Amino acid sequence: MIDDTQDEPLLSFRSGFSIHPDQMAELSKHLSHLLEAIPAKMILLVDTSGQLVTSLGDDRGVDTTAMGSLIAGDLAASQEIARMTGEFQAFQMILREGEKSHIIITEAGHHLVAMVQFSKDVPLGWARKLIQRTARALGEIELHGTDPVKEVQAELDQVNLPDLFSDALDDIWKG
Repeated sequence: MIDDTQDEPLLSFRSGFSIHPDQMAELSKHLSHLLEAIPAKMILLVDTSGQLVTSLGDDRGVDTTAMGSLIAGDLAASQEIARMTGEFQAFQMILREGEKSHIIITEAGHHLVAMVQFSKDVPLGWARKLIQRTARALGEIELHGTDPVKEVQAELDQVNLPDLFSDALDDIWKG
């Protein structure tokens, strides 16, 4: 869903989460790097409601809509189990070991969930470390955007600083 009320269209999701196009480009860049570095067979990034944000690799005809819902539900259930047992921590990971491949599902910030499928020939510790690092980077992009300094500068360019300062002083004397 695209929101045309701003200069740059937002990608909005059912969970209420939105992504700017520059954030989406950064997310895709990190996921592409992960796809090559592991190497992964497939990566899906969904929001916490299960709506697909992006996919990379070979999805082999998988219904990504259904898969997104299952990924989000799996993480939510695992998080609740961790809370109930006192083992909750940020960036929870779920490992599914298969005969030919493994799957890791992890939170990637407050609103995103990543699923990475890779060959069982890839060392598990290597894949886990790369996925964990990428999930943290995705969380930072989600939280802060791609360049917080640029965002603040853009806001300041739209505001007349002397007026802002004057208004702040008026508020102090009035209150």
